[in-house]
Amino acid sequence: MSEEPIYRARDLVKIYPRSGAQVRAVDGVNLEINAGERLGIVGESGSGKSTLIRMLCALSRPSSGQIFFSGNPITGRKEKQLGNLRSRVQIVFQDPLSSLDPRMRVGKIITEPLRSPWVRGREGVPSDIHSRLEEVLAEVGLSSADAHKYPHQFSGGQRQRIALARALSARPEVLMADEAVSALDVSVRAQILNLIMQVAARDNLTLLFVSHDLAVVRHICQRVIVMRQGKIIEEGAVEQVLSAPRHDYTRELIASTPRLKLGG
Repeated sequence: MSEEPIYRARDLVKIYPRSGAQVRAVDGVNLEINAGERLGIVGESGSGKSTLIRMLCALSRPSSGQIFFSGNPITGRKEKQLGNLRSRVQIVFQDPLSSLDPRMRVGKIITEPLRSPWVRGREGVPSDIHSRLEEVLAEVGLSSADAHKYPHQFSGGQRQRIALARALSARPEVLMADEAVSALDVSVRAQILNLIMQVAARDNLTLLFVSHDLAVVRHICQRVIVMRQGKIIEEGAVEQVLSAPRHDYTRELIASTPRLKLGG
């Protein structure tokens, strides 16, 4: 792992106005993430975990605080100044149907990141778009014929494979998964989780995995942070936190989490 964390967040705050009041979705978060680390971010709905990663990938601006990516500040940067981040970080969302353009064929969706000026020419990014499309389709368990179809022609699990293929096509260094399996049935969920874990291990990806399900995080992550009301209330190695939690809230989460069987 690199000595310089790939991500550092300092005193991170995100405030949303709501019904005449202010809601602190993220409230004073400090965080470091090392390159190649698999980090789980857990907590109930509304705990701030999705807001946190949206700020880390510059899809949302903090109300205050600083974020550094590979040692460089990204807070307050204009879009044209975020090329380094955009070329190296990809995210997979919870609902693949809403995150995939229904008017585009799957092949174009998957290779869209490869056409970005931020990605073209980056070391390690394939220059042959067609070959990379074939490669990544096979990687996620889809066929060459699927490239000519539209998102609505697939099941939920297949659409999430498409979203994952799109995220992986440009060989990112960081993959963020925001509740990426929570909308899938149990058998498909296990397949997608195992695929994410295999790719992360093979490519030494930095993985940020957002979930309310601690059984999933135990399976896929090395370290975990537990969020509640916008704050990190507990963090540490996965086995340490889940086997001997220090906070009552973490114990409640563990008690309420069903066990998920995930084969190799």
